[in-house]
Amino acid sequence: MTETTGEVQAGPALEVALADGEGANIVAQLLKQHIEGIVAAAPSKAGAARRITGKLGIHSTEPDAKVTLVFDGQRVVIQNDWDTDLDGRIMGPLKLQTEALAGQANPYREMLRGKLKVGIKLTRPLFILTTYNFLKVPKPAPQAQG
Repeated sequence: MTETTGEVQAGPALEVALADGEGANIVAQLLKQHIEGIVAAAPSKAGAARRITGKLGIHSTEPDAKVTLVFDGQRVVIQNDWDTDLDGRIMGPLKLQTEALAGQANPYREMLRGKLKVGIKLTRPLFILTTYNFLKVPKPAPQAQG
């Protein structure tokens, strides 16, 4: 909110690009929509994304599709398949991954059950946690009691 006008200013936008354009697989397309949605709901997420650099590989086992999220400090590029030199990997059914990001499933419990698998690069042990926190759907702000 600006002090002079009292208007709420829009947060900085985050560019989310599909490297494969119209040839992007369904998981890439869904992730683009997801990221744009969470940034629209919580503009501070754009700044969080800009503080991330690295490559996150996501493998949906049902349906079978792989994507790489490339965080370059300015934007997020989503490309089909896994890129080389990933900083982290998440593997599991798309439905379960979606439920974990929406807070409907506990990702840690699902890892213990073997339904969700996470791979980390030993030189970047917190990369998965940082990117997961960015990708999580923001919790709604508490309602003021009147």
